[in-house]
Amino acid sequence: MKKFIFTLGLFTTLSTSLFAVTLLSIGERTRSDIDNMPSNQINDTLFIDQDPTAFSQQAEPMSAMEQLDYDDVYNEKFFEPWHISDMNLLEGEKIWQFMFAKRKMYRRFGERIPKSWFQTQIKNSNFDNYNALAQHAITIKHTNLKLYPTNKEFYYNTTRTGEGFPFDYNQNSSVYMNTPLFASHYSLDGRWIYVKTAFAFGWMEVESMAFVTPSFQEVFENNHYYITTTDNLNLIEDEKMITLVKMGTIFPQDSLTNEYIFAGKDEEGYATIKKTKVNEVNIIARKPIKFNAFNISYIGKQLVGEPYGWGGKLKTRDCSTLTRDFFAPFGIYLPRNSQQQAKSGEYISVKGLSLEEKQQSILENAKSCRSLLFVPGHIMLYLGEKDNEPIILHNYWGVRLKNGKKHIMGRAIISTTKPGAERADIKKKSMLLNTIKGVINF
Repeated sequence: MKKFIFTLGLFTTLSTSLFAVTLLSIGERTRSDIDNMPSNQINDTLFIDQDPTAFSQQAEPMSAMEQLDYDDVYNEKFFEPWHISDMNLLEGEKIWQFMFAKRKMYRRFGERIPKSWFQTQIKNSNFDNYNALAQHAITIKHTNLKLYPTNKEFYYNTTRTGEGFPFDYNQNSSVYMNTPLFASHYSLDGRWIYVKTAFAFGWMEVESMAFVTPSFQEVFENNHYYITTTDNLNLIEDEKMITLVKMGTIFPQDSLTNEYIFAGKDEEGYATIKKTKVNEVNIIARKPIKFNAFNISYIGKQLVGEPYGWGGKLKTRDCSTLTRDFFAPFGIYLPRNSQQQAKSGEYISVKGLSLEEKQQSILENAKSCRSLLFVPGHIMLYLGEKDNEPIILHNYWGVRLKNGKKHIMGRAIISTTKPGAERADIKKKSMLLNTIKGVINF
């Protein structure tokens, strides 16, 4: 028997039309070099079932009122870029990326980048025209925020573990389609716009976005929000692929036709209202969906195994994008990076505790499938308890070894807080349980 995603209201209407011009349907992420990274095993990945279903049974359901309160905050934050008139960044925030011009940086295969290249990017950043546009906008497809107005990658020493591919420092964040933006100014070459989302800011290609009018905003910001609950969907129009759609993408619903609204773009660069239908179940649902065992399992197991993608590189996820997208369908908004996420809920410090005390504190204080564990630079979803051990879901680059290298996992895994503990060459001080600083509860 087919099970359905349950929402706090009625579940999404299923269109039965087989002749929709535009359709949101099951798809797949195009494979890339990121899929060819090492994905080594450890005892945890061999002996712990890589499926969160068993742990979803440990989660206590949230009340509808609590979820709706969270969801109101989510919607307010999501649309915030449409309710500001200035980028409102500190001087240091605007130009922090210029620091890379002073460092030794490399292309992916080891070529040293000359200082002159960075100076060209700084000039093209055109900050003399900061806030000159001051317009509201929206993404029209899955896209990226870059530190500089270019798609060129740059890395630290590519011969050292964790400093080469996929750690492209020009990749600030992936941005899903239908994301509200505030647009500051164009790059000198006119191909990029400096924008702010609710969770990050940086350079976005002009072709990925459109300016919005007040009338567009009124139709789009309609308080009838649906969210994709299946990962890697295809949005297809007239049998042509428009974009990949990741789980956690927002689609307002037209309450008259039950179609889902997305942004197109006219010849003058302004957003147009377009609509799509859905012919399959469980790929989109009214936000927030119920925080219950079935939904937790359905969302969580889609995240397991995805390659590690720094800043969402090549349409994948890093640790904080995983936690962000896990909570989004349940109406809980998380900021972009791990440091910010650690400040988003009730924070319980475990710093300074012995390993035994820290493990016990996690077991006593963390809530199954609705708590985060924080290490500076890394964030994990607490799933629950197994054999008196905390179990986590996290997109994990790798286990630090005594020689400074890493036993690379390079993907989202379910593990204990001591992944790789069985290895004689593990660097004990760098083991996750040793470095966990706090529990964040929602």
